[in-house]
Amino acid sequence: MSKAGSSAIRVAIVREAPLYRGALAAALRAEADLEVVAEVAAWRDATALPVPPDLTVLDSEGDDDPLVAAAAICIAVPESRVLVLIEADRHDVLARVTPEDLRRVGLVTRRASLGHLLSAIRSLAHGSAVIDPELVVSVLVQPENPLSDREREVLALVAQGVPTAEIARKLALSPGTVRNNLSRITTKISARSLADAVDRARRARWL
Repeated sequence: MSKAGSSAIRVAIVREAPLYRGALAAALRAEADLEVVAEVAAWRDATALPVPPDLTVLDSEGDDDPLVAAAAICIAVPESRVLVLIEADRHDVLARVTPEDLRRVGLVTRRASLGHLLSAIRSLAHGSAVIDPELVVSVLVQPENPLSDREREVLALVAQGVPTAEIARKLALSPGTVRNNLSRITTKISARSLADAVDRARRARWL
């Protein structure tokens, strides 16, 4: 149980992985001015907590849009701010953040040190805007799109769920040529799969 006083910042932690979630909770509980009031696996669980937090640390995984999740928490818990932990290459998230968002939502990379994370929690809880400098730098030095126009066309259709044979028909290519394009795409952007290639291309705003 936290030893924080009544003026402590009440914090909820959202993270699917229980080991990581527990470790973060333990680190925050060691701080005299922080009180961990909830540890949950999914952001939807953070919208109806018995004790409303002043701030929710949101490390959303899977297909959830972190800004949509943060907005839902802010609506459900009007007094709470949300600190979103994301990968440094999420240019798509940073590009959609508005000045209005920054009144309630902060962004920090998952690679942040504990000290940096603690500073971000305190700053956001006290009303300051928080955007990790690493995220800003990642946009300024965003890598050039390595895909050709044809490869981008092919990947855009993959992103829409179009099968290989249909892609070939739409682009007047042979199925073998489409498969060769797909192989080059995954190699160029070091993707583990086509789904990963689509995700990486979207994050880099190549699609």
